[in-house]
Amino acid sequence: MLSTPVTVGRRLLVVLEPGDEVVTALATACRDHGVRQAAVTAFLGAFTRVELIGTADPVADPDLPLPRSVVVHHVEGTASGTVAPGPDGDLVVHLHAAVGVKGAAALGYAGHVLSATTHYTGEVLLEELHGVELVRRPDERAHGIPTLRVP
Repeated sequence: MLSTPVTVGRRLLVVLEPGDEVVTALATACRDHGVRQAAVTAFLGAFTRVELIGTADPVADPDLPLPRSVVVHHVEGTASGTVAPGPDGDLVVHLHAAVGVKGAAALGYAGHVLSATTHYTGEVLLEELHGVELVRRPDERAHGIPTLRVP
């Protein structure tokens, strides 16, 4: 386990508009305001399309990362996550969402967001983090998945 105290800096309100690609828009908002690391503390919205790491098929080895994704359409949901530099220095938005399909009694899906397109609106609160330099880099103990590190 890693832990470190952080100081919350500025708060950014990001309003996603119809057609915005969520991951790209959040990274752009951070760059535009000079934010290098943040926590996504509030996130809600409606999406025409969300791609999540996941599968509806049986999993041979649940310990291994899933190599596939699922795409769901016309959902509403909530998410949380972090923004931090990746190994190459570019910002990485790491988001996990729980969404419900509107036309299927809110049938639920959850997982790591690969991409999402805003339908009506998305409302996001980002909190800038200070006092530590975060980085996301591959971790062999996590099967090479880039994880948040406190150098």
